[in-house]
Amino acid sequence: MSELVFHEKKMKIKNIIVEIKPLKDTFKDAMNVMGKIERNEKLAKKDIISFESIEVMRKILTPRRIELLKMIKHKHPGSIYGLAKMVGRDPKSVNTDVVILYRLGILDLDHINEGRETIKPIVDYDKININIAI
Repeated sequence: MSELVFHEKKMKIKNIIVEIKPLKDTFKDAMNVMGKIERNEKLAKKDIISFESIEVMRKILTPRRIELLKMIKHKHPGSIYGLAKMVGRDPKSVNTDVVILYRLGILDLDHINEGRETIKPIVDYDKININIAI
């Protein structure tokens, strides 16, 4: 049986920005992006996730999900099942949380086919910065 080895790679500090701003401002930003696309202007890649309110953000970025992100970043579990064992939680509920974080773009998933498919969660950034519009 071959052993799968993951190599640590040096990376620049990468941050994700979480914004709390009214929905109308999010729509305005989307319209600006659409205008740039229509004018064939280059778009800057940003890792920004917007929520309409702090309450919505708190429902998504729960303490348990933040714990998962930290565990993935620092312990590098080889699978979602392994992550669940590390945090002492039910694998099904950890899988649900991982899927939510993946769909938000807060983590990546590496599909590994070694006999059977294993899905390895990956966090490749160092900080989540929260900006609140006033």
